[in-house]
Amino acid sequence: MLHDGEIVPSVAVLSHHEQRDRLARYCPAAVEAALVAGDPCFDRMLAGRPLRDAYRHRFGIRPDQRCVVVSSTWGGASLFGQHPSLVLRLARELPLDEYRVVVALHPNIWHGHSPWQVRMWLAECAHAGVVVLPPEEGWRAALVAADVTIGDHGSVTFYSAALGTPVLLAAWPEETVDAASPIAALLRTAPRFDEHAALREQLEDTISRHSAARYADIAGLATSAPGESAALLRTEVYTRLELEEPTAPADSAAVPLPTVDVPTVGSQLVQLRLDEHGASAVRFPATALDSIRDGILVTDSAEPERRWLELAEVLVDDDRHDDPLSWIRSSLAGLPGCLLGATRDRAGAWIVTGADLPVVRWRGADELGPVCAALVHAWLCGGRPLRELPELTRIRLGRRVEPIRLDVRAQD
Repeated sequence: MLHDGEIVPSVAVLSHHEQRDRLARYCPAAVEAALVAGDPCFDRMLAGRPLRDAYRHRFGIRPDQRCVVVSSTWGGASLFGQHPSLVLRLARELPLDEYRVVVALHPNIWHGHSPWQVRMWLAECAHAGVVVLPPEEGWRAALVAADVTIGDHGSVTFYSAALGTPVLLAAWPEETVDAASPIAALLRTAPRFDEHAALREQLEDTISRHSAARYADIAGLATSAPGESAALLRTEVYTRLELEEPTAPADSAAVPLPTVDVPTVGSQLVQLRLDEHGASAVRFPATALDSIRDGILVTDSAEPERRWLELAEVLVDDDRHDDPLSWIRSSLAGLPGCLLGATRDRAGAWIVTGADLPVVRWRGADELGPVCAALVHAWLCGGRPLRELPELTRIRLGRRVEPIRLDVRAQD
């Protein structure tokens, strides 16, 4: 702020009056340059709140899913520095139909280690369905879309708390921040992640116990002028330029709709339970097989991992074939441990069968191919003939129920 006793900036923009009070304590000579003008970044997130569902749609989040944002600042004391495998653990432990994980890493991580290295670190996570945000944009939309944020001492975690979102701290190095700052207050207040406890229970507990009142005083320190930063900054700029300010309002634009790659999960581990009402399915990415031992491994034909092909109990192919039965027979011939094959005909109908088994056909949402194939597998392993499959089956996936119509016919 000072050089040879002289103030360097003409204007030092601060977001809150408490910052000016701290500046007065630390550098009294610089107070005359201070301008409390709010926070334009926070104002854009506030403006984007009505677009929450649009943001969630861009991230591939259904209304019945939780959005879990993982945010890390840079440095060894950060979330990513302390828990580099946390994102992958989330991908393995959280059911696909109930959660979508979105990760936002500080640009210094991307550029300090190189984008190639970061993508390599997170490749398995992306393959398991995690949305990896680019360093430039997307994190603000993710905060508006979030149901819970796992973070550290970075500003993104603070913004999330200020927006009223439940936060869980995976790193809380209080010694790295000003003890009088709002972020330090958040580190002292927010619940802390326990790496030895189940993740899902911690997330749900953080959400259920969240109270906006708990963070009200801290959130109030985000800005002294919510929604007004654009007007305050424009007035200051035109005053400094000695120009007449435009008469049109200076409003904050909403955060733009994100352009991100939303990965699809090919190979899946499906836990399926049959009952008199239909079936309940819990799905995980195939990589969860390293920590979850029960379930039906449904392997996608596009799966690059050799081990998933070798361990496959059901092989699924999403292409449309002129002769789907021929594809299933030839594919299963090369996978002696695989019981069933599933693919589509030219009309888009799903077909599943195995050696010397009837053919089961069904129509439903595109993503339900692996689930329905796992249903047929579970039915057979339960010792029941396929011809006893009910024509209408309701499959519960997380918080939603999908009706599926099945048609069982003899194999040609």
